[in-house]
Amino acid sequence: MATDVMEQLLELFAEVVGEPAAHGPDTVRADMDTWDSLAQVRLVYAVERAFAVELPESTLTSEPSLAEIAASVVAARQERVS
Repeated sequence: MATDVMEQLLELFAEVVGEPAAHGPDTVRADMDTWDSLAQVRLVYAVERAFAVELPESTLTSEPSLAEIAASVVAARQERVS
């Protein structure tokens, strides 16, 4: 399931930011000029809608890698199930 989340997240990232993630799952905001604070807000919103989850507020205020965002999605889905 985590692999599916990562694949979908990478596609969503490219749509929102306008280019593919520079380092795949290991990409962080500092790696890409196009991944600015506005793109971060748009990305988090798009992820929450696409995966029907609510991510921690820290996802907006910190600089997580895409892998960390994917892990947050998986964790939020597990919380929803339990």
